[in-house]
Amino acid sequence: MRTTLAALTLTLVATAALATAAADDKAAKGDLDRLQGKWKAMIGPNKEIPLAMEIKDRAVTLTFTTPQGDERAVKGEVKLDEAKSPRQWDWVNFKGPDGEKAPENLGIYTLKGDELTICNGGPGNERPTEFKAGESRFPNLVVFTRAKDEKKDGK
Repeated sequence: MRTTLAALTLTLVATAALATAAADDKAAKGDLDRLQGKWKAMIGPNKEIPLAMEIKDRAVTLTFTTPQGDERAVKGEVKLDEAKSPRQWDWVNFKGPDGEKAPENLGIYTLKGDELTICNGGPGNERPTEFKAGESRFPNLVVFTRAKDEKKDGK
């Protein structure tokens, strides 16, 4: 009986240790791991244009519909630096809808649960130092929310 109880106790301790290690490993991967998936935001002067963002590893696809009804997609990569304060978000290797390479767009970000806030300096411009939209087009402040998983919603 004592041997069975000791074996059961060791099994429970080992299972708990493995579960804790797995959770710690996932947390250690950082923001890029937590950003995977689909996000949505509203952009434009009056926040009337829906913007969808999908992140797979470092690859990013941004999809939006123009006010004229044309759907556009641009693709590139994201480069993060979590060690900086504020954390840095760089849009790199992007090509516009015409296929021409776009200059890097340097930004800063915060990630809190299912809300991602990015402040971009604009293509070829300096990185912003605070989360504040500019009076003209840049810096540009965008708040994304994680898109709901359609399978979970039963759609």
